[in-house]
Amino acid sequence: MKFFVQYTTIEKKTLIYNTEECSFDTEPSAKEVNFDITINRLNLTAVDEDNKIVQLWGVSGYNEWKVMDYQVPVSKPGILRVMDNLKYGFIYQVAEEDWPVYANRETGWICFGSPEKKSNMIVEFVSNCVAVIEDGSLLALWLKPTKCKTLGS
Repeated sequence: MKFFVQYTTIEKKTLIYNTEECSFDTEPSAKEVNFDITINRLNLTAVDEDNKIVQLWGVSGYNEWKVMDYQVPVSKPGILRVMDNLKYGFIYQVAEEDWPVYANRETGWICFGSPEKKSNMIVEFVSNCVAVIEDGSLLALWLKPTKCKTLGS
């Protein structure tokens, strides 16, 4: 699966983590959806003719997160697009295996994937949602939900 980044403004939405449900959600929600892509059980929703990612939702148990000291990489605001020609109404996996999930309890950032990965293409595509892209591949996804009791926010 290939991704494309265009640096511009970001989707102004609120990312929430519901501790009781162990779930992420984005408010407000998209009304029309092309397809979703998944990392573990986290969905990233693509919309419009350009397949831009505008929301995240899904389940991720905080008891499975590994504590880390990594810091979210410096990013620029922009749009994250899925470049593949995927069928509408389906869900596609980014990887066959589940990615490890890490949490920095001091900063409140959660990382799906490889927190140590560096790239020159790092985009904040939704408020507090940062993607690390290298050669069109997604290496890591950083999230900082506004409501996450397990991380003290």
